[in-house]
Amino acid sequence: MPTAGDLGPGLARMRPDDHFMAITDTPATPMHIGALQFLAAPPGDRAELAQKLRAHLLARLPNTPLMVQLREAPDGYDSDVWVDVAEIDVDYHLQIVPDRLDEAGVRRFIAQQCMQRIDLARPPFRIFILPNLEGDRVALHYKVHHCFSDGIGFQTILGRLSDDGAPNQPPHPAAHLPSPEAWRAAADARFEAEAELRERKKAEMAAALAKLKSGELPPRSPTPTLKLSGPTSMEREYATQTIALERVKAVGKALGGTVNDIFLSLASSAIRRRLIEIDDLPDEPLTINAARSYRRPEHGEFGNRIVALHPHIATNLADPIARLRAIQESMKGEWARTPYDEAMLGAPEKPYGARDRRARFAARTSTGAAVIPGNVTLSNVPGPEGDRYVAGLKQLANFPTPILGSGRFLNITSRRNGPNLDMGIMVDPTKLPEAARIGAYLVAALEEYEALVD
Repeated sequence: MPTAGDLGPGLARMRPDDHFMAITDTPATPMHIGALQFLAAPPGDRAELAQKLRAHLLARLPNTPLMVQLREAPDGYDSDVWVDVAEIDVDYHLQIVPDRLDEAGVRRFIAQQCMQRIDLARPPFRIFILPNLEGDRVALHYKVHHCFSDGIGFQTILGRLSDDGAPNQPPHPAAHLPSPEAWRAAADARFEAEAELRERKKAEMAAALAKLKSGELPPRSPTPTLKLSGPTSMEREYATQTIALERVKAVGKALGGTVNDIFLSLASSAIRRRLIEIDDLPDEPLTINAARSYRRPEHGEFGNRIVALHPHIATNLADPIARLRAIQESMKGEWARTPYDEAMLGAPEKPYGARDRRARFAARTSTGAAVIPGNVTLSNVPGPEGDRYVAGLKQLANFPTPILGSGRFLNITSRRNGPNLDMGIMVDPTKLPEAARIGAYLVAALEEYEALVD
């Protein structure tokens, strides 16, 4: 049912929380969520297989919400708007990469693509088809802008593009923007209709902020300064690591920890070891940037519904069990904060809100320093529990290709792929070279915990 201030069919306003992801995108910190998906390749012509994959993906794109473009409201008075499109530039959005790539070449390709920003004047995604790999494999690299979806929504998109998705859905007809005068009138009607909601949300946010500042909640550890701290460079290095999920679950069961507790502990051990090697381990524990989904059915499947978490990961403690317990305690404190942090999100738009946010965040991001707390980013996100196929080809791996946020030097993101956890490791090599070492140290950390519980 239409509501006051509707702009018309095929037009959807961007929420302020999603707008944050758009305006914090810079040349040094492109803001897209990604995946490197390896598929089993049958014998045959790889060029023909690449065309088959592209046709498969093209047939399923209308089953996703990706067929949109972003447009700004006149003078930034209203929210930016997603506009339905009927066609895309296929060669741009579904690009076949003919190069013959070995394992190192694939990693270099991902690192380079991580620094290529998504053009939001076009639909907010790109997919690269890499057919000419060593061995019996092909790969797909997906990129979706973070302003369009969080990690949960991204996995939904990958599912719809797989064989589980419905092909050949009728495309939405292209939508048309209203005239500036009609848009302004619709925005005024919207702001008037939402006036009471804005006041209620303002009071809710004030109460939540007061609680966060009251001292009643567990204190949050500060982000320590390292020699590695400072603006993130324009260079990236990428590595991957796969760990059997059952091994992580077994350690967690023996030590009284969740899969996420063990993931954070493995990452802590790997980071601690690497920082000792380069003589940059601080006395204070490193703080991380992570996220918790608060998506509920009424929120829909896409957009950003995440609360930031900033636990410490006890890198100052040598004993691995003591590190695990300290991480669990820090996470407990972060969980206590999340209802109030969530209340700080989801504010309705206000007049000139989009314009003012752009100006405010342009000043904050221009230096390349951290926009939000945390030395590194660690994420553990869902993935398919069973087998997945794309164009009849079985998925072998589903590695994240993570963002390296402003002011950070490392991101380790773990994603389930059937019986495994597939991990993507992104580093700023001017600060922390040899990303593959982190992957090796994650495995060594798991072996250390397994020896403790045997």
